[in-house]
Amino acid sequence: MDRYNALHIRQSPNLRQAIADTIQNDTALFGYWAGLPSVDVCKIVAATNVDWVVVDAEHTPLSPTLMAEMIQTLRMYSQGRIIPVVRVPSYAHDWVTWALDAGAGGIIIPHSETPAQVRASIAAVRFPPQGNRSFAPFVLFPGAQLAAPEGKTWMDVASDHCAVIPQIESGLGVENLEEILQIEGVDAIMIGPTDLGNDLDNDPKRVAEAIERIESLARQYGKPLVGFVPAERDIVDRFKAGYRLMTTVADVVVLKNGIETGIQTSRDLVENYQKEERQRLVN
Repeated sequence: MDRYNALHIRQSPNLRQAIADTIQNDTALFGYWAGLPSVDVCKIVAATNVDWVVVDAEHTPLSPTLMAEMIQTLRMYSQGRIIPVVRVPSYAHDWVTWALDAGAGGIIIPHSETPAQVRASIAAVRFPPQGNRSFAPFVLFPGAQLAAPEGKTWMDVASDHCAVIPQIESGLGVENLEEILQIEGVDAIMIGPTDLGNDLDNDPKRVAEAIERIESLARQYGKPLVGFVPAERDIVDRFKAGYRLMTTVADVVVLKNGIETGIQTSRDLVENYQKEERQRLVN
């Protein structure tokens, strides 16, 4: 994954190219969902073999500073091998700018419902003339940090590298999806199945039809899908359906399951020993 790095590790890696390569090479990127607001956890994750990490700023009470520290920890401790992606609370400029200034490779925009919202998201990610992202004078400093290919600035590189991933979580989003998919600058689409189900009254038929429509339109317009796929039995089916960025583990799930498995194994060992001892005494 380090082949997607900019010329300096503090600049955003090229998630757009990484996404395009999954389509070109018929591959997938496998990642981790960071729901715990912890730099220390990010240090551990950086030592693993994940390709990318979602830092969830929508459902985790992160401060902008902590979010930036998590992004930079993932980048520095993995030596640029991991690409952080932030699910921001909204498509407003502030969180998008903070995430990208910290070095994230892309943004997931939750509850994307209209073409206007998506265009605003893309504009917030791109520097002029493609968008209206604001120059940050306190992020990168003269010297190696501003390195860029000949004829380009680091701002050009950032606009080229940073991906925009709208998340579809409502009937209105599904209704407008075909137009959204045709907007230049949309790199992939994520489905929020639980919120989508809630918006559709948790009607199994309507939900299934909506997800099928999203997957079908994404294939039609050549956009890969992004999803949280924790069950091993679903991974191949999701891949065949066009999911090319999958988070298959999440810190809260791994921690809970790991604790429960370890405790249950300990209990079983002691109980088995006690059974064997009782049987030995009987004999």
